[in-house]
Amino acid sequence: MPASYIHENIQVEPEIQVRCFSYEDAGVLVPRHWHNSLEILYIAGGDMDIMINDSAFLLETGDFAIINSRDIHATSCSEHSRIQVLQIPYPFLKKHIPDFDRIRFLNGSCGNPAPDEAFRFCLKEIRYIYEGKPQGYQLHFTSLLYELLFLCITSFKAPDGMEASSMTDEERTRLITVMDYVNAHYNESISLSDAASLIALNPEYFCRFFKKNMGITFLEFVNQVRFSHICEDILRTDTSITELLTRHGFTNYKLFRKMFHEKYGCTPSEKRKESSGK
Repeated sequence: MPASYIHENIQVEPEIQVRCFSYEDAGVLVPRHWHNSLEILYIAGGDMDIMINDSAFLLETGDFAIINSRDIHATSCSEHSRIQVLQIPYPFLKKHIPDFDRIRFLNGSCGNPAPDEAFRFCLKEIRYIYEGKPQGYQLHFTSLLYELLFLCITSFKAPDGMEASSMTDEERTRLITVMDYVNAHYNESISLSDAASLIALNPEYFCRFFKKNMGITFLEFVNQVRFSHICEDILRTDTSITELLTRHGFTNYKLFRKMFHEKYGCTPSEKRKESSGK
């Protein structure tokens, strides 16, 4: 999945009012990001490591995840995992679920086999209808979408008072401000003091605040964003590795090689050759 946005602006399809797509992942890390839409992932093959706020999960074939609006999340797949994605924009949700702002959904299984299986069935049918596009597919797609949301409300609604994470709304807003800034300027020189000043914290407190709520240091986050862009280009272009590092602001080639080997178990050149089938 392309890691192009930290705040992902969802481009819906007018015919179905949501965004629906599938992809086969080549092992690219999608760093922490957020969006206002409700996102539902279904693992059609392979597996996916996913972090939602401060909780980590391993999703395997047949599993699904529900990512609530404004939840900070990151994903990393094993190579050649097949992922189905459904992104339902906030205006659609607010229109059909008036109290949506006060609702949270469980991130995965509700623990009851019947609604779990019904949820999987809807996701599979949505994918089948969307890819086949038979005559009148929009009507069938929309009926399945409403059924999915009905299941969310009736079987996957989190108990009242269940918090998304240990962070407060103010802390989440501050993190989102920093994440958006990094995404906009990741290929430039980014100083810790500049990031801290964005949310009116001194650098020392900012470091503790960021690590506490994100689980990684600010520098590690910046490097992950740069790393994901470089890896995507390695797999999709013939541009030299050196030029890609320069283009995406990654100045420490030794660190990049180390991160790449930890992720893929090979060199960037070997990975590019493997992905091209040459």
